[in-house]
Amino acid sequence: MISKKTLSLVGAITLLASTAAFAAGGGKWAKGMEMLDSNKDGQITREELQKFEEERFKLMDSDGDGQISFAEMEAEKTAKRAERMKARFDRMDLDASGSLSAEELAARGDKMMEHLDKNKDGIITKDEFPRHADHKN
Repeated sequence: MISKKTLSLVGAITLLASTAAFAAGGGKWAKGMEMLDSNKDGQITREELQKFEEERFKLMDSDGDGQISFAEMEAEKTAKRAERMKARFDRMDLDASGSLSAEELAARGDKMMEHLDKNKDGIITKDEFPRHADHKN
């Protein structure tokens, strides 16, 4: 079983490695910066990272035994995935009916075309299509 210290260390290293990306970019990285920078001074300190990891550990350790099992980690990841899916669904559900119509799905395609078709010729080329999930054309 992975110890709390090892898990915290891995989490801290991961967060530290991505700090440069936070500083360099916007979008989802800006949200990460906002979340980690608890005193809102535009910097992430070791103490802020440790506080974040401690809070995250408490959240994931649902049975309070001081260890995070695979089942606990999986449950936390599943919950986050469900939150993201719900937010995406809500953005697509233009009339807030709780279900998606064919028109609402078509609107999503129209939005995609508008965003990705940079030269507005009605065709998304290989060069216009994102190379990875967080790519911003």
